[in-house]
Amino acid sequence: MALAIATVVDAISGLTVTGLTIKDMDQIPGAAEMRSATLLPLPDFLTNYEFERNSVGGGSIAKMTVYYQLNYRLLYKPAGAGRAIEYFDNMVSMVGLIMDAVMAIDTMSGTVDITPVSVTNMGLVNDPADNPFYGCDIAFRIMEFVN
Repeated sequence: MALAIATVVDAISGLTVTGLTIKDMDQIPGAAEMRSATLLPLPDFLTNYEFERNSVGGGSIAKMTVYYQLNYRLLYKPAGAGRAIEYFDNMVSMVGLIMDAVMAIDTMSGTVDITPVSVTNMGLVNDPADNPFYGCDIAFRIMEFVN
């Protein structure tokens, strides 16, 4: 069984959303650089694994459907750069653009489906160095067929 997690993450990091930089798993900065908004994997990046057996047999011949969740953080603007209300409309619009771009991905070999599942913590969030930003957390549910 070989999950395509790296392929999925590469596809997400390769998306183009105007005004947004998307980081891959190996590109997480110590502190966010704010030339543009940034979407980066959270420390609890891979969660909610589920395995569903679709056939009988040993591990190498059994067919399965595997579900898992990828968790990202959007760092939209540094806190203190203005009032949150000034950025809220554009930040929500950017979340919509991210969702549209992710749902349009059709280049992931081995992955059957990627679905946005939640947007949480809309407001103040921290970058990896605990600097406060206006942003939110976004989760995507992945479904793969394996073997």
